[in-house]
Amino acid sequence: MRETFRAMLVLVAVLFFGAAEFCSGRNTSFSCIEKERESLLKFKLCFHDPSHMLSSWKGNDCCEWKGVGCDKNNRYVVSLQLRGSVFANQRPQLYLIEDVEEVGSSLLKLRYLEHLDLSNNNFNGNLIPPSFGLMKQLRYLNLSGAQFRGRIPGELGNLTRLRVLDLHALDFSQYYYGGLKVDDDIQWISHLSSLQQLDMSGVNLSHASSNLFQVLGMLSSLSWLSLSDCSLKNSHLPSHNHLLNFTLLGNIQHLDMSYNSFHGPIPIFLQNMTSLTFLDMSGVNLSLTSSNLFQVLGMLSSLSWLSLSSCSLKNCHLPSYNRPFNFTLLGNIKHLDLSANFFQGPIPIFLQNMTSLKLLYLFDNQLSGSIPDSIGQLSKLESMDLSGNQLGSIPDSIGQLSKLESMDLSGNQLGSIPDSIGQLSKLESMYLFGNQLRSIPDSIGQLSKLESMDLSQNQLGSIPDSIGQLSKLEIMDLSGNQLRSIPDSIGQLSNLESMDLFGNQLRSIPDSIGQLSKLKSMDLSQNQLGSILDSIGQLSKLESMDLSWNQLGSIPDSIGQLSKLENIYLSSNQFGIGFPKWLKLPKTIKIVDLSNASISGPLPENIGHMMPMLMYLSLENNLMNGSVPKSLCNLKYLLLLDLSNNMLSGNIPKSLCNSKSLRYLDLSNNMLSGSIPNCWRNDQSFIFIDLSSNNLSGLFPSTMVQLSSLSVLHLNNNSLHKGLHVALKNLTSLVVLDLGENKFSGNLTSMVGGEINNHSLKVLRLRKNLVFGYIPLELCSLSQMQILDLADNNLTGRIPPCFGKFPIMVNATQLIYDFDDVSWDKAPLMEVVKGRYLEYKRTTLRLEISIDLSSNNLIGSIPEELIFLKDLHNLNLSWNHLSGKIPEKIGQMENLESLDFSKNGLSGMIPNSMSNLTKLSHLNLSYNNLSGPIPTGYQLQTLEDPTMYAGNPQLCGAPLLNKCSNDTLPPTTANFKDNDEVALKRMWFYIVVLLGFATGFWGVVGTLIFVKSWKYAYFHWVDDVQHRILGVITLKVARFKKMFNGNQNDQ
Repeated sequence: MRETFRAMLVLVAVLFFGAAEFCSGRNTSFSCIEKERESLLKFKLCFHDPSHMLSSWKGNDCCEWKGVGCDKNNRYVVSLQLRGSVFANQRPQLYLIEDVEEVGSSLLKLRYLEHLDLSNNNFNGNLIPPSFGLMKQLRYLNLSGAQFRGRIPGELGNLTRLRVLDLHALDFSQYYYGGLKVDDDIQWISHLSSLQQLDMSGVNLSHASSNLFQVLGMLSSLSWLSLSDCSLKNSHLPSHNHLLNFTLLGNIQHLDMSYNSFHGPIPIFLQNMTSLTFLDMSGVNLSLTSSNLFQVLGMLSSLSWLSLSSCSLKNCHLPSYNRPFNFTLLGNIKHLDLSANFFQGPIPIFLQNMTSLKLLYLFDNQLSGSIPDSIGQLSKLESMDLSGNQLGSIPDSIGQLSKLESMDLSGNQLGSIPDSIGQLSKLESMYLFGNQLRSIPDSIGQLSKLESMDLSQNQLGSIPDSIGQLSKLEIMDLSGNQLRSIPDSIGQLSNLESMDLFGNQLRSIPDSIGQLSKLKSMDLSQNQLGSILDSIGQLSKLESMDLSWNQLGSIPDSIGQLSKLENIYLSSNQFGIGFPKWLKLPKTIKIVDLSNASISGPLPENIGHMMPMLMYLSLENNLMNGSVPKSLCNLKYLLLLDLSNNMLSGNIPKSLCNSKSLRYLDLSNNMLSGSIPNCWRNDQSFIFIDLSSNNLSGLFPSTMVQLSSLSVLHLNNNSLHKGLHVALKNLTSLVVLDLGENKFSGNLTSMVGGEINNHSLKVLRLRKNLVFGYIPLELCSLSQMQILDLADNNLTGRIPPCFGKFPIMVNATQLIYDFDDVSWDKAPLMEVVKGRYLEYKRTTLRLEISIDLSSNNLIGSIPEELIFLKDLHNLNLSWNHLSGKIPEKIGQMENLESLDFSKNGLSGMIPNSMSNLTKLSHLNLSYNNLSGPIPTGYQLQTLEDPTMYAGNPQLCGAPLLNKCSNDTLPPTTANFKDNDEVALKRMWFYIVVLLGFATGFWGVVGTLIFVKSWKYAYFHWVDDVQHRILGVITLKVARFKKMFNGNQNDQ
């Protein structure tokens, strides 16, 4: 009996612990299915995994791997959740490196897989594998943002158990890969009979058949549909003319059709979608909708979320009490977005009836007047954005919005804040920047939950002491005001992390600022600070500090206590003699900006050891002397080094060749001498190098061609004399090459020799060297050329006609602006334009388009092909030996601003088409052999300086004193725009005269030749007329003689 009892106890214990083991989710008897584990490992090999998302995929039990879900009973893999990051710089993200079909084949072996999420990974623009349509157990498939492209395979229609299909395409995948699209055949969608949620946002549906909604209507379980930004047109929308049962769409609760291409009235089928709770039609032109827009929307009794942003709506579309409307129909709406439309006048009064509103967006309209008192009736409102209007005042009733959490009234014309603002006890964020506020009420201290406050760009003169009561405030922006002081109470903001007081009139900051123990970012730039207190060293969590554009002569030693400080900006101060010995920065520092700070003296030799984590160092525009410290060049993380515009001397340290991280190097405008180091390597990261305006000499370093990422190279204004051929032929990634003002010599044709393998060069500047020979035709292959300056050399021969084919100069719309590349316009460029040196930099440099071949020995005529350069701004061919005439159609170069043909041997008349150069502000044709009248009209009449025509004695007309005779008067633009046009009219005039003469002549003579009766009658008539005339003449003569004889007899 006892043995039986013991056996039963053992059995119960086994069953108990076994059940416990089972309930705990562990199974010690077996791991996951081996074949599925092998398939997952093959899947893993298809990707590059820099963020180690799949680092846990090792060991025998794949059910324990991150992102893998298994059935608890049989250990089959049923779920893969491998969602990446939307942004590539925010890991994790997988990158496909194998054939995408390998991904499909490895997943097919997971026979019980129900949930697959591969969203926001990088499939490198591959097609979606058709094999995905064979995973018939799938209930959830998310491929959104996975950077697939091309046609969505119809095989996905086999997934009849699928409940969720998310193919949402991100904007940048459309830009890089062309995005996903659907062809005319969309019937496969109708086979997804279990589908409840479909997101095809960003998928190109422009080629889908017009029965799109007929197909979608067959999905009886569908309740969530997003077709945003799908290029849908009016032809895709159902209407009563279509054979569509509108009730088929009656189950849809969430509908997003925003940012499509259809327009006109609001789609009529919406009124049948009575289950809708969410409707987004933003970005759709509904301007043709009748005034019953809200009447239709009011029929959607379940609607709670409505967005009609950017729909071109006007006041006529809003409901009003002047028209019959049941305002209670809108009573259930909780989210209303009418932003970015064309509403004018006061805020619509019907809003006071929408008492369920939790979110109200009316920003970026043209609303004016006061915010109505009735706003206080929206007692449930949690978020309100009325920014970007012309509203003038805030009513006291705003204090009744007891549930308001976010308020944005920025960009209006508000002059004051009512005291009742303090009653908003739940307010967390308040944005009132860009108004006309002059004061802040004391009641602001009652906003006990306020976390973010932006009152920048107003006219505030002071801050109330009560601001210290905002104990939860984390972000405070008071920049761009007229503050002269800060209250001591600011030290009580114990949770403050970011403080921006840029652009005020502060002369000091209170000692209490050191109590801001959580402060991470502080901007006090562009004030009038003369000193900083020691208490700043107590900001133990401070990471970024901007004190630039003040009047500081020093900063306290306590700055060295800021153990987490990474960025410090001290530019445009007055630190004076000697490199700041007080600059005892923590070793964590990454960015130091001391530019334009009146610093003199040498740089410390050990500066690189003082700041080992340094990434950015700017000391430009100071008075520093001595040499460039070698320790700087050995910094492991240094990206930017700018020591330009100082008085540094000595050689450029060879240790620069050891830097693998440095990208931007600027040592220009110093007194550096010797040769440029010739030790550059292909593993360096240089993008920008500027060594211009020094005393460098010797050869162009041949190893510099190994810098494969180099985009900008400025070596101008030195004394380099050899190696030009190396730069021209081998620096294939350059955007800017400036070698002007050196002593380079040699035959340019032989130095270029053969094809130039550079398709990115925008600026080539060889001005003022000793280069000779012909201009090589290979330069014409530079398809991105914007600025070509070969002036002041010894070039001979003719100007290549192919210069008239530079694509950017012909059509500047082809100009490629890469705004991610901030390097190529960083250094200024000196160009002779309008007769004087002009400095181009930043935006002006990017827009300049110029050719300067002046001061050479070029011969021949100006190529007619140059007239095709319609977007050229500056053309300078002066000081050459050019002959022949100015091209007749030069007026086609309609964007010319500066034209200089002076000091040549040009002859003939100035083309009248030059009057069409309406943007011309500088013209110099002096010292040629031009003759005839100077054209008048349009822009030429504004150029009154006669010296631009000097040295052409045969020219006449204004503005010269030499007046033209009547037969040489210049034709005006009103009568004569273009020589070709006048010549064409003259030719047609002569043709018409000749045709008229021929018609009249042969009409008479031909008749007399071929019709005998007419011929006889005509000649008989001629004889008769002849006899009559002779008779009259004879009689007159006889009478005259008789009279004459009679007079003689009388005498």
